[in-house]
Amino acid sequence: MWNAARDRLTASGPGSTLWVSENEYRFTGLLRLAAPLLRGAFVKQSRQHLADFKAFAESGTDVRQAGAGGRAG
Repeated sequence: MWNAARDRLTASGPGSTLWVSENEYRFTGLLRLAAPLLRGAFVKQSRQHLADFKAFAESGTDVRQAGAGGRAG
């Protein structure tokens, strides 16, 4: 599997920032067959990362703490 991520942060007004995140995945072997089924999982995980970063940037929430965003670790 191969993955490329491109993130752009742009000022969009006073006190606000626009975050554009582009992710590209390329699968090899048997994962190529499963890729269409995995799409939803990748989208869900990407959205969770965006929400975690937003919580950190806006309120300093440490998502590594158990219970924050439903994640630990």
